[in-house]
Amino acid sequence: MPVEDVGEVIDVLAVFRDGRFEPRKFKWRGRAHKIGRVNGRWAEHDGKYRVYHFAVVSDSDSFYELSLRTKSMEWTLDRFMVGEA
Repeated sequence: MPVEDVGEVIDVLAVFRDGRFEPRKFKWRGRAHKIGRVNGRWAEHDGKYRVYHFAVVSDSDSFYELSLRTKSMEWTLDRFMVGEA
């Protein structure tokens, strides 16, 4: 199944616990998406700022890559793929 690049700013509900954080739910194009699980996480530098990436699967079995850019403190939906988890 093809991966679609998105690059849109989104609203995210995240949990911060034990020095870590992860997204639990996000809103994109007026629709709420509950995150069923986080498959991966990684970070990279954008100059002196960090970008935190999360590969997640929604409760509707779609795959998404979300990122938090600390320079702007905005979450972005980077890409998605609809399919079976």
